[in-house]
Amino acid sequence: MEDNLLEIRTDETNPISSYELIKKDFGASVDGNHLRLENDKYGKLDMIYYEYFPKLICGVTNLKLNVPIRILNSTEKKEKYVSIRIGNSGDFTSETKKKSTFMNSLYVYNSNQEFYIDYPVDQSIRWYYLRIPVHLMDKFIYLPNDALNELIHKDEAWFYYDSLTPDLDKIISELDFFIQDPVMQKGILFSKMIEVLNILQKRSHENGLENVVYGVHKNDLNLVFRLKDDILSNLNEVPDLKVLVKKYGMSESKLQKTFKKVYKKPILQFFNHHRLEEAQRQVIQTEKDLSQISFELGFTDLTHFSKRYFSKFGERPSVTRKKSVDNPLTFK
Repeated sequence: MEDNLLEIRTDETNPISSYELIKKDFGASVDGNHLRLENDKYGKLDMIYYEYFPKLICGVTNLKLNVPIRILNSTEKKEKYVSIRIGNSGDFTSETKKKSTFMNSLYVYNSNQEFYIDYPVDQSIRWYYLRIPVHLMDKFIYLPNDALNELIHKDEAWFYYDSLTPDLDKIISELDFFIQDPVMQKGILFSKMIEVLNILQKRSHENGLENVVYGVHKNDLNLVFRLKDDILSNLNEVPDLKVLVKKYGMSESKLQKTFKKVYKKPILQFFNHHRLEEAQRQVIQTEKDLSQISFELGFTDLTHFSKRYFSKFGERPSVTRKKSVDNPLTFK
């Protein structure tokens, strides 16, 4: 670990205990369920949470740091719960919204999964979370005997990752808009995070949950978190595996094996998957010319882009664009 990397320890089942530690170690101010830290030394950290039922917590964290910080997650594991973490990093202004979209992600894990995440300086980051005891899950979603129901009752540590579909991206946009309103904040945060939970259940019921991994060490999780952000930081440029091998100080085979264990795809396949998903999002949600989308995402030409797009989505981008224009409520 870098000498100047500061550590913040958090307990997801007891946010107020984490608040008190941050207050003591970094001089944050705490007002009930709201923590604020903003100074020249550390930068900005803003955290707020609400407890809706005993141990059922939703919250949001915003940060933009002047020093790198490592947030370590651990719990006392007294009861089973599931955590959902959804959000993006990058600047939230309209000019750089494209970058934050690349970093959108959905993480789900249980109370036995420990991890830590390193956050860089001078980057606006926001995530939303839900912590729900397993015994309350069936109060909010339909739980037949499917993959999710089986997963949440497992004792071993597990972790699930997925990219964001348009419906989840839409939820983030709505949260980003309403979270600024103190009157709407509490209710919207709860309703939207329960909506995320229901979307997860629908995926499980229809297709199962393929991206589940068991018993991943927290050091490996931290490595692939950083590697994922490196890979997706510029979708215009195919990752150079030699550069990544040198940066992370391990052989290509070990780097690929560790990455694939969590994300279920080799590095370049993972990159191409996300690049095409971003292309689809821009085809549907923007008015950019298809040639511009192709160029900005690093395809050699429009024909190459169209062929790759067709191979993944079963239709050419021009067809998707026409459908989105003719039926905007279906796509937006």
